[in-house]
Amino acid sequence: MANPQKHKQGSLIPKSVANIKEEKVFLNKNIALLESWKEEGNDANIFVSLRFVNHDFQCFSAWNREEMKCFWDFQTKISNIPWQLLYNKSGKTDKTGFGYTVIKKDKYPKSTFKEELSPDITLFEVRANDKIRLHGFRYQAIFYICWLDKNHEICK
Repeated sequence: MANPQKHKQGSLIPKSVANIKEEKVFLNKNIALLESWKEEGNDANIFVSLRFVNHDFQCFSAWNREEMKCFWDFQTKISNIPWQLLYNKSGKTDKTGFGYTVIKKDKYPKSTFKEELSPDITLFEVRANDKIRLHGFRYQAIFYICWLDKNHEICK
């Protein structure tokens, strides 16, 4: 049977490092934050998916560096809150923050994708900033972004 410590005695790993106790490194030491999207119902943190982005309307290649930074900042912030907090700060009651607002299906650009959506899907927009909107729907804890709207064109 091979000795797992033997590689530390070889010449490839300096002896000064060989005796350092290995420590596990996590993306986030608070594992509860990593698991928060698994919570039930509106207590689950929002998980963002780009699976259904309708790039016939707009795609990230049309976004500049600042707009992309805004998107990634948005993604980081929204992923750290539960759905209930997003609903509490809706666009009808709060004109700051994410501004969750339900949008009628007929407001969206014509597409096969839109026509194939189940009638029970609720489409909504959220703000990335004062101009950029992201449109999509919720399934379980996942926010599926379907339309990128960097110029707030869909619902002017």
